[in-house]
Amino acid sequence: MRHRAPAEILLVGVIALAACTAGVPDPNPTSSAAQDGSGLSAPTDPVALEEVAAFGGVVSLHAGADCTATLIDTGVEEGPAYLLTTARCVGGAGRSAQETVLGQEWTGTAEFFRAAGNLGATVTVDVAELAYATMRDTDAAIVRLDATLGALERLGARAVRIAGSEPRSGDAVVNVAVPTEGLEPDAIVMRRGECTLGGPYTLVESSWLWFHVWANDCPGDLEGSNGSPLLLLHDGAPGEVVAMIGTTSAGAGSADGGACTAGRPCRLTGTGVEAVDARYAQSVAGVGRCFDVASGRFSVGGECPLPLSDVWAERGGGTFRGAGLPDAAGQLPEASFVAVAVGILQTVLVPIGDGTACADKETYRNAMTVVVPRAGAPWEAVGVVVMPELPETEGLFLLCAARGPGYELSAAVLFEVDRTPPLFAADATVEPLDDGVVVRPELRPPELSSVRFRWGAPESTDCDDPDTFADSFVAPLVLDATELPAVYCIYGLDAAGNRTPVTVIDIPAP
Repeated sequence: MRHRAPAEILLVGVIALAACTAGVPDPNPTSSAAQDGSGLSAPTDPVALEEVAAFGGVVSLHAGADCTATLIDTGVEEGPAYLLTTARCVGGAGRSAQETVLGQEWTGTAEFFRAAGNLGATVTVDVAELAYATMRDTDAAIVRLDATLGALERLGARAVRIAGSEPRSGDAVVNVAVPTEGLEPDAIVMRRGECTLGGPYTLVESSWLWFHVWANDCPGDLEGSNGSPLLLLHDGAPGEVVAMIGTTSAGAGSADGGACTAGRPCRLTGTGVEAVDARYAQSVAGVGRCFDVASGRFSVGGECPLPLSDVWAERGGGTFRGAGLPDAAGQLPEASFVAVAVGILQTVLVPIGDGTACADKETYRNAMTVVVPRAGAPWEAVGVVVMPELPETEGLFLLCAARGPGYELSAAVLFEVDRTPPLFAADATVEPLDDGVVVRPELRPPELSSVRFRWGAPESTDCDDPDTFADSFVAPLVLDATELPAVYCIYGLDAAGNRTPVTVIDIPAP
């Protein structure tokens, strides 16, 4: 049973060691191997008890997903307590890629001091509000807790300052997270790993476009690590947070395709995209300027670098073959736009370039215009549909949409033109039953996202006409012994609708 204390009092039976063992953590701990042999990162070493005070601002957050967050040093003790984490930790993946959330009622919990040997003395605080969240240009969220900053600090929490400027490639950082993947409950504790920042990149992943994302070699990037801070090291001591663990392509591999899809982010280059096996952390430089120096309250605008949006797509984007062809599901390219208020929407399709074109007034010189409606409730589809004419040229494109002169608040909807057939042949397994066989088609998403098939007697089944094939269903095909021998014909499609050749499988009689 979780014991919750009032916001100003909290739970006081906490870690006495927070005040008496706040020594500098060992800058050179022994870490676990980077990989555990399964393709996943191995957990790093737990934070030692004597280090808990130094990392007393790192919390285990449960507010939509198992994640990690950081208590923000706003400089105002009697002001609200806020956490910094990623938007995907608070439902961001279920929202429009261009949408920004402000001041939304939210629920969840944040657990402080979750360290090995200290699980009986943690402090759990309720989430009061989702002050900010977006996956537009960045992956960031600000979560307000049901407590003041001072109340938490008096219990031993160590609020962390946010860096005012970008770090540099080669900077040494320490990552502290509370991973959960593959761990028993009593092993779900703060863990740390030393790492080095690589270069800053612009990333494309699925429908998202993110700027100022730092490659890094931080170990232990498991589920639950998302949102965890990268703290700049000063003579071995942890300092300000410069970035937070976001996405990774580590272990995903590129041999099975799917670059730029979910879980396989790729980097924008001057000539296209590049898929690299790497871990990434979203920059948070300057986010400390989003808090009022007098009240400690969060707000956007002014010097706050966090983006806003006044138009977004309810749905849209995706991978197509271009030239007016549908995707594997039979859908044509489109986007349905809504806005904070009714207005004139300018839309134009452009190559992705460096990803910034949609915020440039010059991009809209030859734009088409439509009236965009005000957004309805999250479950309502009220948007105006725009259908871009995708070219046959392979590559990434942005459907830019700006309401009136608000170019800096524009939406950028990602489309990909893919005309390359899947890497793999379609296949199926045939398993014997007591009185027949069961045929199970094999999917290998994203390269083989769906399959189509037909079957019948060998002498009468024509496998040369794919247009006569049927969609594969969730339930496998079961053939009675009286229906054998048979021939089973199958082809696969990627998300864009590119086909594989037909594979013919002969199924003999028992």
